[in-house]
Amino acid sequence: MRRTTLSVAALVAVLALAAVSAPGAGATVPPKNCGMLTVKSKRFQIKADQITCRTAKTYSRRYLSSHSRPSGYRCSDYSKATKLRFRCSKRVRVFFAIRR
Repeated sequence: MRRTTLSVAALVAVLALAAVSAPGAGATVPPKNCGMLTVKSKRFQIKADQITCRTAKTYSRRYLSSHSRPSGYRCSDYSKATKLRFRCSKRVRVFFAIRR
């Protein structure tokens, strides 16, 4: 009986230690600034999250010039009342342009 109590106590101690040392959720990170892009003599600041800046700028140039969205992405255009021109996303991958 004493052996069972010791093994239960050891198991509880291991589980408590695992719960305390488990990593927490990661911090929210803002999208990275990919720099400026000029399309049809208008300047845009490109931002991206979970994709490379090179890819975001390529996709943004194509979307701004011909309204052709990348495969698998859903894109939303925004009105002239806001500086945000468009936002495209595919699950967690996001890129967007801000008029400057």
